[in-house]
Amino acid sequence: MPEKETRLVNKEIPWKRAVASVLHTGYWISDRLNEVIKPYGISEQQLNVLAILRKHGCGVCNLSDVQEEMMHKMSNATRLVEKLRLKGLVTRQIDEGNRRKVEITCTDKGLAFLEKVESKMKESLYGYYENKLCDEEYAQLADLLDKFRK
Repeated sequence: MPEKETRLVNKEIPWKRAVASVLHTGYWISDRLNEVIKPYGISEQQLNVLAILRKHGCGVCNLSDVQEEMMHKMSNATRLVEKLRLKGLVTRQIDEGNRRKVEITCTDKGLAFLEKVESKMKESLYGYYENKLCDEEYAQLADLLDKFRK
């Protein structure tokens, strides 16, 4: 179906248009993010793991909790954590009483790395987002997306 016809069909069905727009925007944001983080040798998923650990106060966090909070649910958290461990950004401790219980901790190096990458992201990506929407509109958009997912 030609692009023009697809647009017409999507405009006639608002929920399809909204879903397509959310997907398109998500991929667009992901592409911009990857442009910034590529020089740091880290993936979006690895960055997400570090952010989750920081959110938990960089105390001990169970691997299953990390998996549950990840944005990319299909990611292999065990593999991601191992890559971060090899970079010295996290530690991983297997509970000897229950080998399925794996506790992950963000290292000081991991926290500093996350801060450096997020600072570069803010500096690089701000231009994409500034003056596009006001703070109230960004909050409204976030609320609508949260509502959509629930």
